[in-house]
Amino acid sequence: MKYISKIALSLTILLICFSCSSSLHQSGLGGSVNVSANADLNADVTVGEEIQGYAKESYLFGFFQISSIGPRLVVAGVGNNEVCSAAAYNAVKSSGADVIVNPQYVIESNSNLFMSAEECTVTGLKGTINTIK
Repeated sequence: MKYISKIALSLTILLICFSCSSSLHQSGLGGSVNVSANADLNADVTVGEEIQGYAKESYLFGFFQISSIGPRLVVAGVGNNEVCSAAAYNAVKSSGADVIVNPQYVIESNSNLFMSAEECTVTGLKGTINTIK
């Protein structure tokens, strides 16, 4: 009887330790932004081919960063979070674009008791600014 209870306790502890969660989010086609600004500028942007960027970050206990794939420069207000900002920066820098036209973000989050990882892939069209008047 003691042997069976030890096995049951060991299996319960293993299940708790290796329990995982995963989620996948993809941004929609666009949304409204409630920001007002007045600028008398007209930009001539040439839209080119599709571009893509990727970034991933892993954390131990949700606090201590243990690995990072992608640039460490974070652009404020781009994407949903720091990982998506890094992916957008990666897409712009690797393609030589000035802006991403219609960016689409795919975010995948995986976590278990000890580690969590978040990765973001952004796709969009290459935008090159010709003139600003």
